[in-house]
Amino acid sequence: MALYGPHDEAKIKRLYELAVEIQEIFREADLSSYISDNLLALGRNISFVHDEPFRQAFEDNAQSADDTAKFWRLHTYCWTGRSALDVPGDFVELGVYKGFYSGVLVDYLEFAGSSKQLYLVDSFAGLAEAWSDPDERDNINPFYDWNGTYEQVLRRFAAYDNVHVIKGIVPEVLAEGMPEQIAFLHLDLNAAKAERAAIELLGPRVVDGGIVLMDDYGRIEHRQLCETLDAWWRDHDHRVLELPTGQGMVIRRTRPDGR
Repeated sequence: MALYGPHDEAKIKRLYELAVEIQEIFREADLSSYISDNLLALGRNISFVHDEPFRQAFEDNAQSADDTAKFWRLHTYCWTGRSALDVPGDFVELGVYKGFYSGVLVDYLEFAGSSKQLYLVDSFAGLAEAWSDPDERDNINPFYDWNGTYEQVLRRFAAYDNVHVIKGIVPEVLAEGMPEQIAFLHLDLNAAKAERAAIELLGPRVVDGGIVLMDDYGRIEHRQLCETLDAWWRDHDHRVLELPTGQGMVIRRTRPDGR
């Protein structure tokens, strides 16, 4: 179980102890409980835990405790990807790091046999100063190991002819080489300015019925990102669905006037 928030080890320890106690109470009552990634769900069906292809893809790709904590978040991500298979257009992921999310996705969807293309875009060097603020960089850059990450991701997807790993700073690298039609767009840049510029460029390419999933939209430490994306979507006649996983989701609907 993964819990975070208060910058106080004693308080985090107490939260963990309480969570264990809650789970034990529900277990004794033969009721379900889920506590991980700061998500606490009690008495839910959690039916996706019985999706064996998803579980296998997840377990085959998870490399750390931080990865395994994101089980529900990855289920949401894979659900959107599977739903987008029936929509015209390709897949684009902005913010890749070591390719955990996309690794689960391509295995789960058996993507090698798909006619769709997947574009994985990242600087593979952390947040750029021009497209992030100091707090965002302080929260990301020191805690990620960027040494050899790009080469690692290239190796991870080398067997997929329809997966393209693109190294560059978002949004600058999006000026060319992106698909004209996007069925699934995943934003995981952890930087409000970069995500706003990215959605400005690629949002109009998301087709009717296409899905945009924003990984950190609902997390309190990314309040600025949430407000920035909310404003863009409101200006384009859509509203973001905030999910308990910390993600935000929009299903694109084109109006009769084409907007």
